[in-house]
Formats: sequence, C-alpha cells, structure tokens
Amino acid sequence: MVRPHHAPRRPDARALRTAGVDRSTTFEVNDIGAAAELASKDVGVCIMPESIAAHFPDLPQYQCGRHAPNWKIMLIRPPGEVPPAVPALLRHIT
Repeated sequence: MVRPHHAPRRPDARALRTAGVDRSTTFEVNDIGAAAELASKDVGVCIMPESIAAHFPDLPQYQCGRHAPNWKIMLIRPPGEVPPAVPALLRHIT
C-alpha cells in the first residue's frame, strides 16, 4: 500500500488535478510489476515513465500530453568506487 502523500504519488495527483480529472482510489501498490499486472487485467491504471512502460509491451500506452507528471529521480550511493549496480540502474531508468 502507498501512503496518501508518498513522494511518487504527488506528481501524478498534481497532473490529474491540472488536467481536470477527478481521482478515485480504491487501493494503490508501490510495485511497478504488480501495477502493470493489475492494469493488464483491467482492474488498474498505471502512470509510469516511457522508459519503464517499454518493459510492458502488451499494455496499451497513452501519452499524458501537456499535463504529464514530472518525476525527479536521484541516485544516492556510498562514497568511493562506483558499484556496478549504479550504471546498471541508470541504464535501466533512462
């Protein structure tokens, strides 16, 4: 479950309000795979960046247009040598 003011949810809610869409939430998940699975069964909707949506080619995709949410993604790592996971994650999300 995602808390009502969970950081990734704020840009989505703001984009929907700006577009004049009334939001009704029965439940939320914070796992993109679970969200995509719910959407594939017609019991959910997913808002995700195009780079992530590309991993779910069977789902219909719609552009948000001028009211698209905007996420700020920051990567925090320990000091010193860059672990291999850092560039791998950056390749995955960009």
